[in-house]
Amino acid sequence: MTEQEPRRKSLGQRLRRFLLSPEQQEAEARADQARAAGAVPLNECRVRQKVTVRGTVTSVTDSSTPWLEAVLDDGTGTVNLIWMGRRRIECMTPGRDLLVTGRLSEEEGRQIIFNPEFEILY
Repeated sequence: MTEQEPRRKSLGQRLRRFLLSPEQQEAEARADQARAAGAVPLNECRVRQKVTVRGTVTSVTDSSTPWLEAVLDDGTGTVNLIWMGRRRIECMTPGRDLLVTGRLSEEEGRQIIFNPEFEILY
C-alpha cells in the first residue's frame, strides 16, 4: 500500500461502528472527513504547531468584546477559533464545515487558534 492509497478498514473496525452511539458514529465520521481532507485530527496536534484542521462549527459567540469566537469540532476534540478585531463574520454559523489553518495555542486548558485562515466546505 502506498501513501496515496486510502487505508481500508478491517472487518473489526467496520463492525465496531455498529456498537457505537449515534454521537460516537458522527464523531468518527467527522474525524475520517478531516483525514481525507489532509487535515490533522485535533487529538494529534501539538501546541505552538501550525495546524490544518477540518470540522464543524458547533457554536458562535456573539459578545460585546471586539472579537468573534467560534468552536470547531473535528470528532476528536474541539478548538476555539478567535478572530480579533472582528465582531461578526457573516458566513460563520453553527453547522458550517470549515478547513482551518493557524497556530495552535492553549489557554486555561482550551485549545485556541487566533485569527485563523479558513475555507468553507460545502
